[in-house]
Amino acid sequence: MGDMLIRDLDPELKRQIEERSRRNRRSLSEEAIDLIRRGILVDQKGAARLGDRLRAIIGDVHFTDEELDAIAASRAEPDREPPSFA
Repeated sequence: MGDMLIRDLDPELKRQIEERSRRNRRSLSEEAIDLIRRGILVDQKGAARLGDRLRAIIGDVHFTDEELDAIAASRAEPDREPPSFA
């Protein structure tokens, strides 16, 4: 595998990539490679499918069991009345 040096990287952008790498439990290099790949795929596909576009935005974030349980419970709840703007 080859190496790449990125000069003049904005400190805020680096911080965001570091934060994302911690959240996804990857090394900084692995996260940067993933972001570059996603950017190239989106660019190549042009108007990608909605699911692919969302995945490019949120990355490999997964719901916790508690979040999935809350989603399942909310599906069983009756719909709320729409707000009245009168």
